[in-house]
Amino acid sequence: MNTDLTAGPVLRAPLDSPAAWRGDCMATRPGDWQVRLTDQDLHELTALAARLAGGSRPLHHIPADELRLPRLAVKAVGWRHHLEDGPGVLLVRGMPVAGQSPERLELMYWALSCAIGFPTPQDKRELYLAHVREDGPARPDRFAYQTNVELPFHTDWCDIVSLLCVGRSRTGGASRVASSVTVYNELLRRRPDLVDGLYEPFWMNNKDEADGDRVPYYAASHISWLDGKLSFRRRPSWRRRAAANGQPAYLQPAGGQAPPEPSRQQLDALEMMDTIAGEPGLALSMDLVPGDVQYVNNHTVLHARDGFQNGTGPDEQRHLMRMWLTVPDGRRLADAYARGIARQHTMPQPPPAVPRAHA
Repeated sequence: MNTDLTAGPVLRAPLDSPAAWRGDCMATRPGDWQVRLTDQDLHELTALAARLAGGSRPLHHIPADELRLPRLAVKAVGWRHHLEDGPGVLLVRGMPVAGQSPERLELMYWALSCAIGFPTPQDKRELYLAHVREDGPARPDRFAYQTNVELPFHTDWCDIVSLLCVGRSRTGGASRVASSVTVYNELLRRRPDLVDGLYEPFWMNNKDEADGDRVPYYAASHISWLDGKLSFRRRPSWRRRAAANGQPAYLQPAGGQAPPEPSRQQLDALEMMDTIAGEPGLALSMDLVPGDVQYVNNHTVLHARDGFQNGTGPDEQRHLMRMWLTVPDGRRLADAYARGIARQHTMPQPPPAVPRAHA
């Protein structure tokens, strides 16, 4: 099983960038990555939700001109720059969660996120807004985010992933983020001999995606170094996932031939990066509270989740909403890295109206 993808330029010197940070330093400067919605912002959001609530349209069928937030759109320009060219982590606090119906809360979250980027489907179901909550123990038909297990450092397959906290668990469930640029710089310092492997193709499992039946695996690199920007993605091993979830289909060969295993150099590089990301002081931990909206640049930031336990009462149930976003005029990505990254460069369009038949 061959691939015509070739490694792009390799970054061999530590990158001095706002995207290279340590969690222990970020924790002492919350003003650098946290903002709070003002009373005027909240009025704009709640007025929009009141105006649009009660309709039968899915969120992604609402025309863009009905989602305009003139005041927040001005702020979102700076937020987008912060995510793309700054630390890549933004916590927007104060979304009005208490007393809101699920419909109005979804509308406010959707409109706020649309001011930052274009919503992008998250899987083959064309799911634009996911609910992240425990739905029982791990089993083959469940994604990891539907369980209460710890999720290791990883990235999602989009420009920006966002989470709105609706409810907290009784214990655990903290969100952790780490700069993949800092992790890469540390890998260069400690094991420069491993770096080249990250630019070479890895075989990714694609069976959950829209074209997964036709292309069950694809080759892509974990790194893009282009236009002075370093992008990194990390997905836990699909073979490990298959073994953990009892999904033998993940181990079936593609076209009669199993994808090649990663090289020793590739595996060692990823293992070293995972180790670095987990070292004390490198990651930033956030104990999200209801009304917090987290935005993370997947190209520069790894994210993880602690395991958690829900309680018996309605106020002890961990519940988050999740969206994937494409950054307008976002960074270019090397071809070997871009494959599999979900990008939608326009707002979702409602279906065309069906003309009425004449009597």
